[in-house]
Amino acid sequence: MDILSALGVLHEGINSELQKKLWDVDIKLSCGHVWLLTVVYQNGGTVEIRELVTVLKKKKTTISEMVATLEKRGLLEKFQSSRDKRIYCVKTTAKSEDLRIRIQATVKEIATNIMSDVSSDEEEVVGKIMMKMISNIK
Repeated sequence: MDILSALGVLHEGINSELQKKLWDVDIKLSCGHVWLLTVVYQNGGTVEIRELVTVLKKKKTTISEMVATLEKRGLLEKFQSSRDKRIYCVKTTAKSEDLRIRIQATVKEIATNIMSDVSSDEEEVVGKIMMKMISNIK
């Protein structure tokens, strides 16, 4: 199997497993919403919307729709930056912070399963290669 096909299969497998495990722990969110929340969590609970666009490699309109959905569900709050009114940010709410531990535990469990036969040296190399590949996506 070529590398791109393998990455596609990996992506589909991860999302399938994530969706199943989210439902098992009573989190009714799509994988895309979980990945968005994960980026916000990794940035201390607040992030600029343009950073979400960059990191998640999605169109601004797609991110805006996802943010709107998460706002309606009480998981994010959107606001203008105090330093530049042209910049919009999102921050987690108490409700999304309550989900944080379960979401992160679910993602970690999947990562642990996927990497179970991979040495720490191999994991480091794969991580570096994947970051290079991500930076090449336009």
